[in-house]
Amino acid sequence: MEFKEISKLSPFYKEQVRLLWNREYPYVINQKSIEDFNQYLGLLKDKNHLLVIENSRVLGWCCDFIREGECWFAMILDTEIQGKGIGRNLIEKLKKRHNKLNGWVVIGENYLKENNQTYKSPIGFYKKLGFTVFEKEKLNSSILNAVKIQLKL
Repeated sequence: MEFKEISKLSPFYKEQVRLLWNREYPYVINQKSIEDFNQYLGLLKDKNHLLVIENSRVLGWCCDFIREGECWFAMILDTEIQGKGIGRNLIEKLKKRHNKLNGWVVIGENYLKENNQTYKSPIGFYKKLGFTVFEKEKLNSSILNAVKIQLKL
């Protein structure tokens, strides 16, 4: 397994990450087209991407970016590599560059993935890594229940 850090996704990697997003995130937030994903990425400033690659296939994506003067991140891991320390490794890499990390985490087990399996919230993973969960700071979305998490170093 290879870890690759890049500032701009090639069209090949962009499509691989979009497909990973659609497989692993709740279906209600799928990136239906590459144009949708390009629009999402275009909203992120000062992006850095960390890819987890095996046999030319992207199995993990972590992106840190600046929003309102603070570092935020998004992370997706393929089900087959979850629970193997890779997510922790990606967070450790982010911690070397930033003294505070902010993110949104989907809560609840009432969402389905593209394959109709239940989406498992990673909130416990982030709590185990020392993130603070701000239960009252919720994502302003009618389709998704998510709360803010933060790690201060």
